[in-house]
Amino acid sequence: MAQQVINTIGLALNIAGVILVFFFGFPQPSHEEGVSLGLEDGTTFTDGTSVAKINARVRKRKRIYLVFSNLALLLLLAGFICQLWATWA
Repeated sequence: MAQQVINTIGLALNIAGVILVFFFGFPQPSHEEGVSLGLEDGTTFTDGTSVAKINARVRKRKRIYLVFSNLALLLLLAGFICQLWATWA
């Protein structure tokens, strides 16, 4: 009975990890080509948004994606360990 509970916990952790991977994925390197022009942080667009504000939003979103993708990997590993433990117990 305990093996089934541990196995079920492992499956639930794996499902949660896969859902997070689906939405947040793992960080990938940038494969962009070409040359782009850079703007300074003080540059303001016509809508009043500055480059500094856009950069801050991008950094925050990148940090959120990194945290959730790492959490997804942790959940997948924990689920695998639970299932392995249930098999060997």
